[in-house]
Amino acid sequence: MKTIFSLILIFTFQVHADDLLDALGGENKSVEMSFDKKSNLYKSFLTQPNAEQNIFFQFLESGDFKKALYQWPSAFEKTSFAQSENGRSLYAYLLFKNGLPVTAVESLFSINPQKINPHMVQLWQGLLQTDDQIWNRVELNWNEQWTALFGVSAEVSVRARQFSQEISLKDYEALLRKTAANTWERSWTEWRYINELLLTGEDIKAARLLKHLETVKENNPISKNLINLTAARMLYQNGYLTQAIEYYSKVKKASDYWFEALEEMAWAELRMGRPQNALAHTQTLLVPTLAADVGPESFYLASLANLKVCDYTEVSQILKEFRTRFQKKAEILLALKQQPQTPATDHLFEKLFIKKVSTLALGADANQLPRLSTRDEELFFKAQRANALRLESQKADQLYAQSLSEGTAHVGFQANMEKFKNQISSRAQESFNQALDRIKTLADQELNEISTTLNKMQIVEAELIQQMTQVERVISSKDQGKPSFKKGTTGSKAKDTLSFSFKGEVWFDELSNYQIDIAKGCQSGEDKAL
Repeated sequence: MKTIFSLILIFTFQVHADDLLDALGGENKSVEMSFDKKSNLYKSFLTQPNAEQNIFFQFLESGDFKKALYQWPSAFEKTSFAQSENGRSLYAYLLFKNGLPVTAVESLFSINPQKINPHMVQLWQGLLQTDDQIWNRVELNWNEQWTALFGVSAEVSVRARQFSQEISLKDYEALLRKTAANTWERSWTEWRYINELLLTGEDIKAARLLKHLETVKENNPISKNLINLTAARMLYQNGYLTQAIEYYSKVKKASDYWFEALEEMAWAELRMGRPQNALAHTQTLLVPTLAADVGPESFYLASLANLKVCDYTEVSQILKEFRTRFQKKAEILLALKQQPQTPATDHLFEKLFIKKVSTLALGADANQLPRLSTRDEELFFKAQRANALRLESQKADQLYAQSLSEGTAHVGFQANMEKFKNQISSRAQESFNQALDRIKTLADQELNEISTTLNKMQIVEAELIQQMTQVERVISSKDQGKPSFKKGTTGSKAKDTLSFSFKGEVWFDELSNYQIDIAKGCQSGEDKAL
């Protein structure tokens, strides 16, 4: 009983944290890296450079990185240095300096860091300290050796986007103890850790950490709306429906999570035996103009609530609308699985290349996309990476074009540059294909959701037929053939409420202000108007 009571109160009262929570207020333990800018460090990579290599190092020392790139084949083609850890790290450094940072860093991380010349390590440390956003765009297999070189912030930024790899609770705890307070990496790791705790059933510990995360004001990527939604779900899953509704109500209308909060709040009302309140919420969810934001589960919820109040006409209408809307959506999703690149997905990627986007900003194209595509973190990361590599491909094309007049006279040079350009272009296309594959995955997930809900709606249809048959028998026996009707009224909690019969334009501020009185909803009687 004590444990259950703690879960209810955790979002209202400050609790004493455990050892891990105490560690969250600790000092910054990230490694500080130094950077030596002396130009003569370049020559320490080779003991006896030849003439072509001396020319290469002269370009490096003068900061002419483009000509150094052009000189690379003449200086190092088919040499053991080019294949060594130092040679590969130097070439990656050269790519970075020529405007190809994602390709450069991903090339660097294919090398054993312990075998890289310390001078080269210093160059990379200083370089990446000036461009820490690079960690948000690269896809790497991280290990502790790189943490010692580039710090915890880089590690967390990379590992936080490894969506296909599982991170254990112990790994999250270790990361939390290494991160600094009031940093993005601390808050993001704490959030991922909370979700992992929920999956393993450690709700009390997750609740404490969620309360702590709510108090973090600086560099916190987790919105207050998402925190409230998560708190509501924790309470709902543990059977505390009244408290859950309170937290669902805190999610703002402007939030991307509002529709989910509204649907889940309606489920809580239905489970508490208040179908009238559930119906009030579903009136918003089923508005046709909001189709891009609302999934099929809302139709199932609305049909159940209407069954509870014996509104069989409305149940029939919901069944019909479900078929119409989601048959069309299923056709769109099936087409996306076959060909994910469409004008709508191109529009989405144009937006995601720059920043996260809402369905509202996509206009009519939102209806041609998987419902959660604007909020999917993995898709956003893949889009950002694809865009970075797209820009690098354009840069490689530019370097290739300029090499025709500015490059070396070395035999075979132009063929090397064309191969270089094609390799960068292939990486960019491969990255974009990965983003398209994510669209296909999201489409498949929504198709499964529609299929599952369709099965439920068929059960509702069967229940509708059964209830109508039973009601007819009851009414026939009690009213002896008198006309029957369903009594009920509608009201409002706000002056800007729309009536249920409204079929015209829908204003966002008018949504979710419905109220229903069904105290006499399933009674029969004589209609005086007849």
